[in-house]
This record gives sequence, C-alpha cells and structure tokens, in this order.
Amino acid sequence: MIAEFGLFALILALLVAAVQATIPLIGAARGDAVWMSLDRPSAFTQFCLVAIAFGCLMWLHVTSDFSVLNVVQSSHTDKPLLYKITGVWANHEGSMMLWTLILVLYGLAVSIFGRDLPPALRARALAIQGMIGFGFILFILLTSNPFLRVDPAPVNGDGLNPLLQDPGLAFHPPFLYLGYVGFSMAFSFAIAALIEGRVDAAWARWVRPWTLVAWCALTLGVAMGSWWSYYTLGWGGYWAWDPVENASLMPWLAGTALLHSSIVAEKRDTLKSWTIFLAIVTFSLSLLGTFLVRSGVLTSVHSFANDPKRGLFILLLLGVVTGGSLILYAIRAPALKGGGLFAMVSREGGLLFNNIVLSTAAGTVLLGTLYPLFVDALGLGKVSVGPPYFNIVMVPLMLPMIALMAIGPLLAWKRGDLPHALSRLKFAGAATALTVIATLLAAGISTRSLLAGIGLGLGVWLIMGSLTEWAGRVHLFRHSLADSLHRAWHLPRSAYGMTLGHLGLAFILIGVAGSQAWRTEYLEVMHPGDTASVAGYQVKFLGAEENIVGPNYISTRGNFIATRNGRLIADLQPERRMYANPQQPLSTVAIYTNLISDLYVVLGDPAGHGGSVVHIFHNPLVPWIFFGALVMVLGGIVSLTDRHHRIGAPRRRIDVRPRPAAPTVAAPVAVATAKPRYNWMTIVPLACFIVLAGFLVWRLYLVELGFAPNLIPSVMINRPAPAFNLPALAEGQPGVSSADLQGKVTLVNFFASWCIPCREEHPVLPLIAQAGIRLVGISYKDRPQDAKAWLDQLGNPYKAVGVDLYGHAGLDFGVYGVPESYLIDKHGVIRFKQTGPLTPEIIRGTIIPMAEKLAR
Repeated sequence: MIAEFGLFALILALLVAAVQATIPLIGAARGDAVWMSLDRPSAFTQFCLVAIAFGCLMWLHVTSDFSVLNVVQSSHTDKPLLYKITGVWANHEGSMMLWTLILVLYGLAVSIFGRDLPPALRARALAIQGMIGFGFILFILLTSNPFLRVDPAPVNGDGLNPLLQDPGLAFHPPFLYLGYVGFSMAFSFAIAALIEGRVDAAWARWVRPWTLVAWCALTLGVAMGSWWSYYTLGWGGYWAWDPVENASLMPWLAGTALLHSSIVAEKRDTLKSWTIFLAIVTFSLSLLGTFLVRSGVLTSVHSFANDPKRGLFILLLLGVVTGGSLILYAIRAPALKGGGLFAMVSREGGLLFNNIVLSTAAGTVLLGTLYPLFVDALGLGKVSVGPPYFNIVMVPLMLPMIALMAIGPLLAWKRGDLPHALSRLKFAGAATALTVIATLLAAGISTRSLLAGIGLGLGVWLIMGSLTEWAGRVHLFRHSLADSLHRAWHLPRSAYGMTLGHLGLAFILIGVAGSQAWRTEYLEVMHPGDTASVAGYQVKFLGAEENIVGPNYISTRGNFIATRNGRLIADLQPERRMYANPQQPLSTVAIYTNLISDLYVVLGDPAGHGGSVVHIFHNPLVPWIFFGALVMVLGGIVSLTDRHHRIGAPRRRIDVRPRPAAPTVAAPVAVATAKPRYNWMTIVPLACFIVLAGFLVWRLYLVELGFAPNLIPSVMINRPAPAFNLPALAEGQPGVSSADLQGKVTLVNFFASWCIPCREEHPVLPLIAQAGIRLVGISYKDRPQDAKAWLDQLGNPYKAVGVDLYGHAGLDFGVYGVPESYLIDKHGVIRFKQTGPLTPEIIRGTIIPMAEKLAR
C-alpha cells in the first residue's frame, strides 16, 4: 500500500506541476494578481507531494519491502541501515526521485524567501520551475517508475554494489544534485527576465544568491566525488578525466563564470545579455550531464543506466528546455541595451577575461568528452581523448586567468590603473620568484620540477595577491591597528567570501602541482616481514588476518607499520573484502596523512606462501586539494550571508522594444548600446545546439542497435600498459605481470566465469593463438575456484592466466566491463582495445592484420 500511496502522490505532483507551469504564467501575461498568486501555494503543494513520494520510497527501502522491484534490485536484509537509506538514490529511479525532490525544494525556497520579489517576475520564474518539474516527474512516471511491484516477491534482494556501500554515497550525490538542480533557479530567472524584459541590477541581485547556493553545493559535490574516488578505488588518484567526471566539471566552470558575470551586471549594469546566456548554458550543461550518465551514449564507471529509451526522453527534455530558451534568447536578447562603458584595464575587464577563459575551458572539456564520438560518426577512425589532452589544453587556459586573479580585484571599476596595481603586488611577485627558485634548487633542474615550480609559484602569487587586496581594504600598515581591526570588522562579508574563494583555489593549485610532480609508487609482492622504502618511509608488512567477519562481508586485513628514521608513524590496515550480496570483492585503502602528504597502502591479490601484491603510493600535497575545496565552499557560504543579498535594489525597467542606435563617443572599450532586433550572433548558439542534439539522437539510435560498447575508446591507446603483477590462477602455472608483455605481440583478455558474453566469446579465442599471437587471460573480479572450473569445462586457450580478484589491474587498464581485450605490441604499448565479445570477423579483420603489422 505504501508503494501505491507514493505513486499516487507523484501523479498528483504532476498535476500540480502543470498548474504551477501555466496559471501563474498566464496571470503574469494578463496582469491578473489572483492567477499570479497561485505560484507560491502550488510550489508548496508540489514540494509536499514529491516529499511524500520520496519518503514512501525510503520507507520501502528501510523496511526491505521486496515486493517492489526497485528495492529488490538494490537492497538486501543484511545491508546496514545507513546503506539502506542511501541505497534509495544509488539506482537510476531513486536518483531521479532525489533530483526531482531537490528541484521542488528550490521552488519552495523561492516561494518562501522571494516574497519581496516583483509578483510578475516571481510568478514567471516559478512557472518555469513548474515546467521543469513537470518534465522530470513525467519522465519518472513513464520510464523510471520506482514503485513497480514484482510478483511473486523474492525472499531477498540482489544487494547493493559494494563500491556504493560507503558513507560517500550519503553526501556526494545529494550535494552534486543540489548544484546541478540549483542552477535551474538562475535559468528560471533568466527566462522570466527575457519574457518580461526586466534585466537590471535588481534582477542580477536576485539571481546571485541562487547561483551562489548552487555553486557552493556543486563545488562540494565535485570535491566529495573526487575524495570518494581517491580513498575507495585504490588507484592513488583523485581525477581521471572520466566522461562523467567531465559532465560535472562543465556546469561548474560555466556556473563560476555566471557567478562573476552577475557581479558585473549588478554593479555596472552591463554584460546583461551575456549573463542571461550563461544562465541558460549552465543549466543546459547540467541536463547534458544527466543525459550522458543515463543514456548509454558514454561508457563510464559512474553511469547510472544505459537505456536509450530513457536517454531519448531526457534528450527531448533537453531539447525543449535548451532549444526553447535559446530560441527565446535569439529573439529577445538583441533588444537588450548593453549598459555602460568600461576600459579593458578595469575590474569589469578582468571579470570579462575570467568569463572568456572559463567558458572556453567548459567548451574544451565538452569537445574533449564528445570528440571521439564526432570522429567516429564522420568515419575518420577511432581516437581516444584522455588526461594528456585535457592537461595540455587546460593548463595554458588556466594559468593566465590565475595570474590575473591577483590583479583584477586591485583594479577600479570602469577604468583601472595597471601600474599601480602591479606595484602593490611587488611582494607577491618576489614571493612567487623565490618559490620557483626554491623548488628548482630542492628538486633539481628538470621539466617536472620546472612545471611544479610554476604551479607552486602561481599558488603563492594568488595567496599573496588575495591577502594584499584584503590588506588594502582594511588599510593594514597604513593606519593604526585599531582602525584596521575596525575596518576588518565592518568589511562586507562578500569581500571575505571572495578572498576565501581565491585562497581555496590557490591551495588546490598547490596540491595539484605537488601531487603531479612528486608522487612516488611501489608495486611488489610482499611477504610477512618484508619492508618497502617509499619517499623516506619504511613500510613493513606484518602479515594478513583472514576471515574477519563484517556486517555483510568477510575480509582479509593486512597489517602494516610505517616508520620514518626509526620512529613509528602509523599502523595501516587495508582490507580485501568479499561481500555476500552481491558476491563481489572490494579493497579498502589505508591512508596516513600529515596534512602535507598521504601515505596510501592497498592490499592486492594473494600471491601464495602468505604473500600479497601490495601497492603503496606517496602522494605529496594531495590533502591541500580537498582542503582548498572546503575553503572555496566556506568563501561561498560567507559571501551568501552578506547583507546586500537580503536587501532589494532599485529596479529599472529595460524596454525590449528596438530603438535607433545612438552615436557614441570613442572609448577604450565600448560595450554595445542598442542593437538591431535580430542579431546573427544570438542565433549561433541555437544552431550549435541543433547540430549537437541531432548528433546525440543518432548516437542513441546506434545504442539501440547495440553499438554502444565501443563508443568510447580507451584512453590507454598508444600508451604503455600499466604496471601490474598478478598471481597465477592455478598452482604450477605462471602468473601474469606487465614484464610478460614485452618482446612479442600479446592480446590481454579480461574475462569472468559469471559473464555471459564471455561464454559466447570463448569458442573463438583459439583463433588468436592459431594466428601466432600470444594470448593472456586475466580473471576479473571472479573467485579463482570458479574461474578454474569454468576453464576446465570450456577449455583453456591462454598461455598464462592471472587473477585480478579485486579489479585493481582492470581499473588501471580502464576496464568498464567484461569481456574486454587489449592488443599490446612487443614494446608493451597498448595499440587496440575491444570492448565486448571478440568475434571471428573482429579477429580476422582487425586484430590479426594489426598484430602482423606490429610484429613487423
């Protein structure tokens, strides 16, 4: 009955969303105060109904009601209560319910805190929110109903992926969605402004708090995701430029640009059309990320679903929201007056440069994410775009912006004095130079040290520049200390927020520079009593405790002690866990941090005679990355509490009717005055979106036909195979290590006994050996006894078989699912990847000819 009650509440919410989307909008057009007044009650009612539906779904999970399909697929009676609760949004249907709950929560917040908004603007904004809510609730009801019953009900459920049985699931998705969905408010205000022609300082002031809330949440969500990946996956990294990671980064970059452009729109009444455009783009990128995660167009370990039917619905929603808003923008934006004039050397000029760089960065990430698909679509072959591309492109973009971040706040509005600003930064410049020189002297002269020195120097430059700007505001060292303290106490909180935000980015930059330059790694088989030396630490393996019983798993716990100069530093206890439901392995990482660096230990697969494969990383300055993100979020929160966000601004009506252009006097930079009714520049975004939407529709069609697996080629193509050392599947047989991939062309095949496509692929594998190609198998996340029995039954075509019980080697290779195969040349470089089963056509038409060419 609870499931039906939740479904009924969701249906009622759909009807209320329809009312919210139409009646207030019509009332605003007619000037009918009664119809407009329905905006707040409908927003409140819609929130209550969606909250009831979400509460019903949570109750079904907590009580383990296995008559509901959603509970069966992602829960189990042995699962701890925390993960029963977080498991609500650990699946596609539940995550869409969380998305919708947060969406209507923002609508409720506007109805409560927006009482002083002009009634017509509030009615239009909440109507737009109602339209978005209607679309997502309809999507849930038609394609993703979380309340479907199953008959007969099973005794127990399938359980939750062990990777998701982590406290990170309680925080990362909710904050990520608070950011994604939060930008819908800026979008709704932008569309409302275009409809009624009100784009002025008051509008910008109303938009900024909602943008700031969304930005803070998304910053925290992305940082939490990075931290979760860092301590859970056991790979020692924190950002892999995965397509879905990129999908969260793009709206963050665009949202950061929106946050800064809204400052110019509020303070100087200019960049208004650009701010409107950024509001549209930012929320559209959030919707695009939702599409990429759930459509199957991109393959990623973060994907929620791979259903092209769901993807088509989201794409239609994206088309209506983004396409409709860009059409409205193309029609209305040319009539908006540009505002005042400003010189390029001014605070407006610095913020404009910030916007250009951030927008270019977002476009670069979008291009890199989708470029392999475009190339494949045009028949130009298969290419991979991975970290090398993003690092090479993003670094030159970000460096000048970071350098300018210390200068921009020192410039005056309208026209700045660059020499004076630079003179105030002489100490910052000296500190930067000393940092670069000290880095080179300490680490030696090399390209890696030079890049690290530049990164650390820029971080110091930004820190010193931010503190210099704050010191100038409070007249530090120019007046008495009492006067400076008085000024500091009365300084606007938004000024402190800016300083904290810039300091946080500086800490992140320092962390990234240090971790990329000086990370060290150790990978060997260790037996009890063995000691590894890593970055000045001595890590001793004491042994492993077997059969430790957890809530719903059995683990093997490794015991390590870390010493430095004979002094005990830490006890480290990484684990290998085997979960009961579902029966999947998982490794937990042991991390010792001194807030300057991390010692990171992973217990790998058993290697016989009490030994285990052990992976140890020393990651310098990585803690600064996550600390910097927290400082940035703190800056946003402090800025959000500023008094001016709670006080209205004078509103000036901006008439959208075209007016003749007035002559202007020559100036260093002239921000446009009145424009013609139609401007081809405003049509370009719409045309680009139409092309992108058409392309994504075509890719969905290919997914429907079954061509999904190879849409994203491996980022490891043309790169050396990762280092690994795996134990043998059977006693007396050789194991597999990266050293075995040298000297002869080799095909590495990842398989598992539980994999149905692997069984279909198995009969064609002897064709590989018959062609003279060395065939190596890796049993992926499979119990050795099951894999051995499977090969005994079907035959063993492999030259050697290694056991990757916990998926560490697969993670390093970039395996998304089995079967996957990698063709490696005689120098150990990956040249081809096949995602999905090998077929006689693929072997004869692709692999054998390529192997012959590589052998020559």
